[in-house]
Amino acid sequence: MAFVEEEYDVIVVGAGHAGCEAALAASRLGLETIVFTVSVDSIALMPCNPNIGGSSKGHLVRELDALGGEMGKNIDKTFIQSRMLNQSKGPAVHSLRAQADKQAYTREMRRTLENQEHLTIRQGEVAELLTEVLPGDRKQIIGVRMTSGAVYHAISVVLCTGVYLNARCICGEVSEYTGPNGLRAATRLTDSLQKNGVHMFRFKTGTPARVDRRSLDFSKMEVQKGDVPVIPFSFSTDFHSVQKEQTDCYLVYTNERTHEIIRENIDRSPMYNGSIRGTGPRYCPSIEDKVMKFPEKNRHQIFVEPEGLYTNEMYLSGMSSSMPEDVQFRMYRSLPGFENVKIVRDAYAIEYDCIDALQLRASLEFMNISGLFAAGQFNGSSGYEEAAVQGFMAGVNAAMRCLGREAFVLDRSQAYIGVLIDDLVTKENQEPYRMMTSRAEYRLLLRQDNADLRLREIGHEIGLISDEEYQRTVEKQAAILSEIERLRRSYVSVNAETNAFLRRQGSSELSAGMSVSLAELCKRPELSYETLSELDPERPALSYGIREEVGIEIKYEGYIRRQRQQVETFRKLERKRIPEGTDYAEIRNLRLEARQKLSRIRPESIGMASRISGVSPADISVLLVYLEQRQRTVEGEAKKK
Repeated sequence: MAFVEEEYDVIVVGAGHAGCEAALAASRLGLETIVFTVSVDSIALMPCNPNIGGSSKGHLVRELDALGGEMGKNIDKTFIQSRMLNQSKGPAVHSLRAQADKQAYTREMRRTLENQEHLTIRQGEVAELLTEVLPGDRKQIIGVRMTSGAVYHAISVVLCTGVYLNARCICGEVSEYTGPNGLRAATRLTDSLQKNGVHMFRFKTGTPARVDRRSLDFSKMEVQKGDVPVIPFSFSTDFHSVQKEQTDCYLVYTNERTHEIIRENIDRSPMYNGSIRGTGPRYCPSIEDKVMKFPEKNRHQIFVEPEGLYTNEMYLSGMSSSMPEDVQFRMYRSLPGFENVKIVRDAYAIEYDCIDALQLRASLEFMNISGLFAAGQFNGSSGYEEAAVQGFMAGVNAAMRCLGREAFVLDRSQAYIGVLIDDLVTKENQEPYRMMTSRAEYRLLLRQDNADLRLREIGHEIGLISDEEYQRTVEKQAAILSEIERLRRSYVSVNAETNAFLRRQGSSELSAGMSVSLAELCKRPELSYETLSELDPERPALSYGIREEVGIEIKYEGYIRRQRQQVETFRKLERKRIPEGTDYAEIRNLRLEARQKLSRIRPESIGMASRISGVSPADISVLLVYLEQRQRTVEGEAKKK
């Protein structure tokens, strides 16, 4: 039988947020790339929340941008409101979050993919992985087969299937085997994965109802304004281009009547009557979960967010549900301002197949299938941002394999991206993984504001950041260091004007004869680099980004120095590599659990081994002794030769 047969360097399966970044990264590195999607209209679809960023997620997007990804640029073009979260706290947890025009976001990303050189978009469902057997009980990917029978050969394949594998949407007693927003599910690939020895999980997520804004009474809600000025996500975006009129969001709270409706109907909830078997995200629970698991709380926040400039649909963040339709109407109409609400789309839960990410290397390549990479919700994570950064890393590494270059891996001390991937490939995640600032040990160093200073050089070395963009970062770094040094050398005059200023700021006055630099004053909790401009007539005109870095680096200098020392200790363990193929069964004094976990996860370094659940400090000591003895043996044999 005749069928289509083509060859590419890289195949990307799925065109959600992971697939888009994977396809763009590989094609921009010059590899002939094809991306498959069940529907071309679903490219970069936002089936759930209409925003990019948020706590810790904003860090991921800015890191992605610093490396050469697209998400930050795309949201800067299509946002309708922007806010920096957690500003009452320290800079380590400041996180940018932008409300998107969902249709515009999808349309703009699709335009980017369609006009990218070396990239082909193809609508169709991948049914089968094509592999060949390698020595040592391993396999190698050689391509994919479509449901149509067409065969596409490639050196590398990246799986970014999102929530589409055997997807099932549930709303009360109604259950349909479809993907999000009624799109077709992918029903064939799971069987092929399992035949190739891939261990699968069944996870669940959910989304709230969308309602008609014309049926809401906003006078009963708290308005949520955007920030002025707007801080762009992308370090390449012109600051002035994003200063525009923004759309309002709103805040309401559930009440005892809402909770009573949920409790009275909890037996009809698929989450509680056994209809849903997949494991849901602990950190993003449904409204029925919140009410049942936290009975002491008499209200929960609900954010009412527009889905775009040219639609009346409003998204109810914080109120995802799988309750029956009639219960949803009563539940939503119990909220202030929602007394006459009209639902456009019901809330629903969605179950889907994903993998156990412990089967992956830190490069996101399968250990037992060479050339096959995985990214996004397919890896058991949640969120657009987590998906996008994984897609980028997998796409880069798929390209590196084609080019014969070393795999690109970020460690936990370099980026939130490194924390995310390390957690996925070393920890047993029994639920959808969500990134949080608390997961990053070195979060004072890994701030969202300095992502370009940390990662731009790496993106340039990979080949995804231009010489011009990199040079701007070099100049920015030089300007920051120069201004910090100037502040250390600049001393304030002790006079009546200076002390009057300090009194106004609630700061202690200076005594006659004191010698205090501007840098020392900047470290005072009640003062900042910005407020000290009144005492600093020689201050040069600097951009917002440079001023921000100067203020943070001076104020937190001691804490930053201490954390850099901790990073050096961490890196010593990361540099102690564990040889591939190490037989842990032969290492004496390792506990049985440690042997099993190490043999399964196959860590690449002592540092990675130390983060595996079930591997104790004593086991790490045994491993260090083993590696030292092994090194002496190797050196001894080399001398004999």
